[in-house]
Amino acid sequence: MTLHRLSWRIGVPFVLLVLCETVTLVVYMTMQIAAEERARLEQLAATDAAFMANYTASDRMARELGRVTGHAVYFRRGGELIPTPDDAARLGSLGTIPADGRAHRDGELEAVAAPIDASRDLLLVRQRGHELRDPRILQVLVAFWLLASLIAWLLVRGLVRPLQHLAAQLPRIESPGSLELPEASRRDEIGDVARSFLRTRQALQDEREHRARIEKLAVLGRMTASLAHEIQNPVAAIKMHAQLCRGGPADAIAGTIEHEASRIESLLNQWLFLSRPEPPIVQPVDVAQLLAQVVRSNQAQLDHAQVAVDLQAAGTLTVQGDGKRLGQVFFNVLGNAIQAMSSGGTLNVRARLVDDAVEVRFLDQGKGFSTTALARFAEFFFSEKEGGMGIGLTVANEIVKAHGGSLQASNRAEGGACVTVILPREGSMSVMPGSQP
Repeated sequence: MTLHRLSWRIGVPFVLLVLCETVTLVVYMTMQIAAEERARLEQLAATDAAFMANYTASDRMARELGRVTGHAVYFRRGGELIPTPDDAARLGSLGTIPADGRAHRDGELEAVAAPIDASRDLLLVRQRGHELRDPRILQVLVAFWLLASLIAWLLVRGLVRPLQHLAAQLPRIESPGSLELPEASRRDEIGDVARSFLRTRQALQDEREHRARIEKLAVLGRMTASLAHEIQNPVAAIKMHAQLCRGGPADAIAGTIEHEASRIESLLNQWLFLSRPEPPIVQPVDVAQLLAQVVRSNQAQLDHAQVAVDLQAAGTLTVQGDGKRLGQVFFNVLGNAIQAMSSGGTLNVRARLVDDAVEVRFLDQGKGFSTTALARFAEFFFSEKEGGMGIGLTVANEIVKAHGGSLQASNRAEGGACVTVILPREGSMSVMPGSQP
């Protein structure tokens, strides 16, 4: 119902308050005006009495003073009116009031008796007016109502309209794109509501994007599961026949075939990791030895890309983790670095102890990461490489995080990119998404 709207919930009490304040103001001003009139009558009676001290009280003098003052004037000697006026009965009890200079009332009349001398006094009588008709009351009421109207307008503008605007934006809470709410800049409760609205909307959009990624992964998992067996068997056969041809006249060709088959197998393993990762096998892993093994397994690709690897490992670099998965991390990072060095060069791999962790840095001589690539580093399905699927670094990042470490990317001041893998030495590996512990 309309009466249940906020404008009515605020407006009705406000109008009632204004009415109560109007009545109070009228009563107060009426009392003040009446008090002013009494004081003026008392002052006028005292002035006329002082004036009559040098004159004889007579009926003619009474009429003259009445004409000047605008009120009825009478004289008394010894408490008796002199001369006795024709309207003496109209005065009632006012004809006998004491000469104390104070105003006295009797019905619609008000009178003041002021002493002239020891034997005479002056009686000033006026017809009481209607104070409500005083123009000052109307002026004050008009000013008060204008002020109340201004306050009501400010309330509507500052409270009701912003809330109406927020309510109108609620249907857009799930709409894509940006949304500007001027109310969010306010420092009051309405500003808090607006900021909460924006945060909730952002959370909903993030959740929607998260669900979209999960759905993509679900589709990826179903595709991988259906193709895994079809791909694994041909790849295994290709590798086996390539190995049988090694040592013969086609040794170089066989090596190339075996290497490319290994790349297909590695890609398949990454897809399988995303769809249904295996339980981790935690054991001591020599990082330096694992790095050397990964470099050897990629030697054919390194030679083809004319990239030399300078591997330096300092100290005892042993961590607790899954060697197979950590090998996948180094394999992916190394492969990305080789692809980044399209003109060849030297890839520096530095492994060392930093506090209680092992740090491995891959320093290439390529073009480095773009601003977008740094901002979206290791994001699912993001790749700036032609034909890239954007899952290699994602898999590496998930594995490193499962080991309690971190995968970081930056650009080198002298050119090229730097990818850093940090692994805690004593950290226990957590269960990764989709694995069965």
